[in-house]
Amino acid sequence: MPHAVLRSLATALAAVVLAGCSDEAPQSQTAPPGTSPVAQQAAVPFNDADLTFARQALAHHQQGVDLASLAETRAGNEQLKALAKRVIDTHEPEIARLSGLIESWGQPAPDDPNLEHVQRDGYISPGDLAQLAGLSGKDFDRQFVSRLLRQREAGVRIAEAETQHGRNPDARDLAATTARSQQQEITDLRGLQNG
Repeated sequence: MPHAVLRSLATALAAVVLAGCSDEAPQSQTAPPGTSPVAQQAAVPFNDADLTFARQALAHHQQGVDLASLAETRAGNEQLKALAKRVIDTHEPEIARLSGLIESWGQPAPDDPNLEHVQRDGYISPGDLAQLAGLSGKDFDRQFVSRLLRQREAGVRIAEAETQHGRNPDARDLAATTARSQQQEITDLRGLQNG
């Protein structure tokens, strides 16, 4: 074999070996042509940070919906009811997107999304939710704002970790969208808290 051909083969082999050694190697590579959109999404690389984000954000969003649902019947402040409705309307489609991402990556969904939140910053325990469900009017409003504010701040941190360490473009895009919407909710909640 000519020397130039051997050198080309050696260079190609080295590139393959180095690509296999990368700590940022994607979890999946390519989907065959003509596959479903879910299978095509699975072809987009993802890393552990993406999966952690999807699982934590799924749990966080579900708890946000549960919390906001209480405000529909218990809140005394109409602005608070409107904010709670916005949380529900924003989170429900995002929950579907997060579930779709986890499924497309061939990963199991959490058996109990609340377990993803246990001992996490901003987590609202079932006892806290039950206590909140026993309140109404101004007492509910005050406790709700305080708890939802902590929960929104935790959501921003979950999203920021993804934008810093995630690899999957759809997960990163969803994290950026989540961070923006929750920052706005934080601003609104602080206004209600101080108003």
